Amino acid sequence: MLKDMMNRAAGIALGLAALGAAFMTPVPSFAQAAPAPVVKEVGHPAMWVVHGQQGTLYLLGSFHLLPPSADWEDSRIDTALSQADHVWFELTSFDDTAVAQQLFAKYGIYASPELSSHLDADTNKALGEALAKHGMSLDALQQLKPWAVAIVLAQKELADDGFSGGQGVDLTLFHKALAAKKDVEGFETMEMQIALLAHIDANDGAGLLKQTLGDEKDGPAKMAEMAHHWLHGDDQALVKDVVLDMKTDYPDLYQHILVDRNVSWQPRIEAMARAKGTTLVVVGAGHLIGPDGVIAHLKADGFKVEPVR
Repeated sequence: MLKDMMNRAAGIALGLAALGAAFMTPVPSFAQAAPAPVVKEVGHPAMWVVHGQQGTLYLLGSFHLLPPSADWEDSRIDTALSQADHVWFELTSFDDTAVAQQLFAKYGIYASPELSSHLDADTNKALGEALAKHGMSLDALQQLKPWAVAIVLAQKELADDGFSGGQGVDLTLFHKALAAKKDVEGFETMEMQIALLAHIDANDGAGLLKQTLGDEKDGPAKMAEMAHHWLHGDDQALVKDVVLDMKTDYPDLYQHILVDRNVSWQPRIEAMARAKGTTLVVVGAGHLIGPDGVIAHLKADGFKVEPVR
């Protein structure tokens, strides 16, 4: 995935942060950039529906981090949320920074030696320069493992360019669902997601960090392109530039981050499609689309899945 995938979609860490290929938890303790003037870009993200014998299942592919220009809420989404008896997300603790801090300490920290000793000289130099650019110090991150530093750096890079989880689909709809007193549930916990990333082996973790550094210059522009495809419902572009490239270039990550999780969610999603009432499922777009996505599984098991126009 890493070089070409996010040359076609902005670095695995950026993809994880945006499309839900794994990482949705907040990274605490870093300042946000000052807001810039906003020109809205109106779009209609892809959305699907399954009409069961007893009820209705809506599926919305989300984008976890978005710029303030993205105007994505429309009448289809409002209707689905209004009708829903149950709303499911990947997890329900998106903005719990305190828990994220604890889990980073549990899974993302070296007992010894420090980070620099695990990286080659060129990577250490590039990392120091990238952190300085974003107002961070290498000393402050020396205990973190490479995968964790890659996530911190990618999210900070995106935040400085205006991408925010606060504008993301999940957090927005989560708070709306709570305000409307919907039954809100999650497929996973924050610990499950961070533990998944922690199991990336040392070579993959260092490779993830190196590629994040390599994409540091044009990452936000690639992310903006990916957000544009998502906003306008261009799932063919997302499948090509994200899902299939990840499957080809990094099959092990693809298996663990997308396929295994989709399979684990599938029985519950199919039960929702058969149940009475209306359910809205909001998960990263990368989980719904592509040959191993939730929609492909539903169709293979005999469900009629239709786009919501």
